[in-house]
Amino acid sequence: MALTDHQLSSLADFAAARTDRLRSQPVGLEEMRGLLDEGQATVLGEFTGAPVRYLDRWWRAGEDCWEPLEEAACAVLDEDARRWALATQALDTADPA
Repeated sequence: MALTDHQLSSLADFAAARTDRLRSQPVGLEEMRGLLDEGQATVLGEFTGAPVRYLDRWWRAGEDCWEPLEEAACAVLDEDARRWALATQALDTADPA
């Protein structure tokens, strides 16, 4: 039995609402560690306090959880991550001579 267009639309709306809810709530330290291990989240760099990218948003570690950053901070970190990736790529392709 196929779903109707209305049912598919309702499912898509539900999924979007769930994602928005997840993106706005803190994530436990152990849960984020698991997400990092599974590759569902990515750390910006290997330094103390490095933010993590998860669910298309940046997060920072608090005392007992990871907290989502505001959209403005996420935009800045997106640009930093883009520049970091370009710099890493340039180093990887640079001629050592």
